[in-house]
Amino acid sequence: MCAGVKPYYQDDAVTIIHGDCREIVPTLGRFDLLLTDPPYQLSDMGGGGAFGDRKHIVNTKGFTDKGVDFSFLNGIDNWFCCYSRQQLSVLLKIAESMPRWNLLTWCKPNPVPTCNNKYLPDIEFIIHAFQKGKLFGGMNIKSCYMVYPCGNKETDHPNEKPLKLIKKLVLLGTQEGETILDPFAGSCTTGRAAKDLRRKCVCIEMEEKYCEIGAKRMAQEVLAL
Repeated sequence: MCAGVKPYYQDDAVTIIHGDCREIVPTLGRFDLLLTDPPYQLSDMGGGGAFGDRKHIVNTKGFTDKGVDFSFLNGIDNWFCCYSRQQLSVLLKIAESMPRWNLLTWCKPNPVPTCNNKYLPDIEFIIHAFQKGKLFGGMNIKSCYMVYPCGNKETDHPNEKPLKLIKKLVLLGTQEGETILDPFAGSCTTGRAAKDLRRKCVCIEMEEKYCEIGAKRMAQEVLAL
């Protein structure tokens, strides 16, 4: 799966690699789903490079603000990608080149209050683009409207998504035993969800402190389904 790359952490289900996904992804073998939450663009700053330059990342009220070049999704036949409203037009162009795609929404019942004539930040977006036969699960999980509270994070990563949300995406995009890739893994919530749901996952993260956090999460017992 990771020829010539030394894992930061590895067990039977999850491999964590510390490094630049631009260099690592080409060394990987086959995977069944790409599921990731790359840096959001919340300012007028550009992406910079094929996967963006993550050395600059700053914490802006819980988000990173420089964005990413979504061309890394080209050629992937099954992917979930989280994004900000500013990135919607670019990501839609890539999704529309796929045979099938759908816009999903993560709705937050406890958003941070706003003022100055602004809408509440109570929704985030996720696109699932896929080939025929790559959507799984029963009708009970195929709602595009997903409600999960924000906050109550398991780690100090500023952009950590709820584990239950990521588990739903894993169930929609894969079957047991299949392999997921997360090239912007952060604290490895995708890896934790994959392991709990009997999938495999390769997590790539540039910042070593989050690789360490991810490794500790992977060492925990598998949670009951």
